[in-house]
Amino acid sequence: MRGMAIANTIGRRNNPDVSIQRLNKLAYKVKSQSNNDKWYTVAKDYSSGWTCDCPDFTFRHFECKHVHAVKFSKLLRKKIYFDTFANIPATESKLGEIIYQKCGSPNYKKFGIRHNKDSGDIQRYLCKDCDYRFIVNPAFENCKASAKIITAAIDLYFKGVSTRKTAEHLKQLYNFSIDDSSICRWIMKFTRLVQPYVDGLVPKTGGVYHVDEMLLHVRKENNEQTMNDNEENHTHKFFDNHYSWLWNLMDSTTRFWICSRLSQRRDIQAGVALLKEMKQRAPLPKAFVHDGLRVYDEAYQKELFTLKTPRIQNVRSISIGHQGLNSKVERLNGTMRDRETVMRGLDNADAAQELLDAMRIHYNFIRPHQALKGQTPAEVAGINLNLGENRVEDLMRQAALKKKPEMFVTALGIRANKIDVIHENASVKIKPKEWIDKKTWREINDILRIQDFKWFGDGKESCWTRTK
Repeated sequence: MRGMAIANTIGRRNNPDVSIQRLNKLAYKVKSQSNNDKWYTVAKDYSSGWTCDCPDFTFRHFECKHVHAVKFSKLLRKKIYFDTFANIPATESKLGEIIYQKCGSPNYKKFGIRHNKDSGDIQRYLCKDCDYRFIVNPAFENCKASAKIITAAIDLYFKGVSTRKTAEHLKQLYNFSIDDSSICRWIMKFTRLVQPYVDGLVPKTGGVYHVDEMLLHVRKENNEQTMNDNEENHTHKFFDNHYSWLWNLMDSTTRFWICSRLSQRRDIQAGVALLKEMKQRAPLPKAFVHDGLRVYDEAYQKELFTLKTPRIQNVRSISIGHQGLNSKVERLNGTMRDRETVMRGLDNADAAQELLDAMRIHYNFIRPHQALKGQTPAEVAGINLNLGENRVEDLMRQAALKKKPEMFVTALGIRANKIDVIHENASVKIKPKEWIDKKTWREINDILRIQDFKWFGDGKESCWTRTK
């Protein structure tokens, strides 16, 4: 415990509070805890192990707190190395090896330190083949701020703090001045980086899906008809034409927020689009629960109804007060309303949809849920990404390092589990794993045809194929 206390004070060499100085790979200097002017030398001998010239080691012949402090220091150094430098910027190979993205050469060497007063010191590398200098900082390569500051701002925003108050918080605690518009850009970067990664992860849902819609204020969105004269205004409140409909769909057991879609009108086209998006991201449900709106019945008939058994149940639950079966998704609508109140509405339709996707990702993967005993919906749904204490940073780095799926795999969504993808020298072949029902078969066929695949029927060797 004393060795760990010494190791926790590791810092820069010029800092007077540093307790450990690294002389080389086999020798360290450790400051005495009782006398700040005295230092002990800890060295490694391959025959006898670690040695120290302090009285405890000299007379008692056991590993003293200074040796333990050096061991903790090496473990911390190793963890930082693998967390930062082993996560390669371009392609993955052996652990700890860096392959540079520009020329693909594994020949590199350390080339000084990049000093930045805001983001800190980062190791710089030099490619021996093309003489190009680069750093390894996945997801935060060109950022002036450190990953800690960026992720703190993103997390505060999704917890309901406005961008202006978030900027004041960063100035007060981290002495980092930033404009609130830069925080918005960080949030958009988070969405565009993480969304393609997490939307390809299929949750193990409970099978009962809840859906509901709500009015959302979008300031620069002009609807065709004002909400005051519109029959869709079921709230009987005064609205201008800067309101759109937000459709939310979530799983009952895991509280996994599957879809969040914005539309101008509350019609059958919007309901069908919502269910099509659901079929790309999650397994088909056992029951489809809604509040009795006619749009849901029509969308169910077009997308989920089948004559095969077991059929997906269409459950109409009209909620009055706290009664009914749709309270979970209505609670989700309340969470969304809290965020909208702080923002005083969203800016435009495109930015609003991007922000809704970011909120959905934060809700599923970052935010612990009280009803799930402190777990996130993704963890309960079987998606465990082993995120650390700073979940936002770990998720962004994983998304930056993860090899992105091919376009046709993303378009197939959940249907990709029914096929095998075979890469050959000059072509890509896709074969069905098992028997596929007629409706899913047509959907897969249409998607692959758009992606320039052609079907070759040759008995057992039948497959879709496309030249690379």
